[in-house]
Amino acid sequence: MAHKFDPSKLQKLDDPSRLELFDPLKVFREFGLKRGMKVLDVGSGAGFYLPYLSELVGQEGKVYGVDIEPLAVEYAGKKCQNLSLSNVEVILSQENHIPLSDNSVDFVSMVFVFHELEKPVEFMREVKRVCKPLAFLAIIDWKKEERDKGPPPEEVYSEWEVGLMLEEAGLRVGRVVEIGNYCFGVYAMVVKEEQGRFESPIKIPPGLL
Repeated sequence: MAHKFDPSKLQKLDDPSRLELFDPLKVFREFGLKRGMKVLDVGSGAGFYLPYLSELVGQEGKVYGVDIEPLAVEYAGKKCQNLSLSNVEVILSQENHIPLSDNSVDFVSMVFVFHELEKPVEFMREVKRVCKPLAFLAIIDWKKEERDKGPPPEEVYSEWEVGLMLEEAGLRVGRVVEIGNYCFGVYAMVVKEEQGRFESPIKIPPGLL
């Protein structure tokens, strides 16, 4: 599917009107993000969500923003410098290689990114590699229906398709939730070590977040 964002429109990705889609602080908390965590923000773009992730993890935590577009990395990096986000590092990535070591992050944020992946299953296996033995994922993307915002329905995946690809990549899908009028969220986990019966410590209520 791989609908790619045009890097010439980077400033559009930093438009405050994006807050109309969902409340980042509320949603990331609902998906289990806590102080002290190490976070991977996939496809950071202009860095719109980096300040919110930075605030939630605090100075005890760390946020790695990655993107495959050099212009986006430069833009987001300057933004973080201007905002003095000392716990955020913006890194140039590759299509299916994340420049982080194995078992290094607690939480993965993928906001409006999944539909842009060239090889979703392969990429999610790479995400699993950099995750700690127990890690949480917040995948938020456009609903596959007619909307007055975002890419057309034929260029995005349905909730069911996303769930199947995550499972194929070896991730656990917890729940799919509706987030406002335009997008849905998939709560997923990486569990690399089975230790008896596993039960998630995070409970996401059904319906709207």
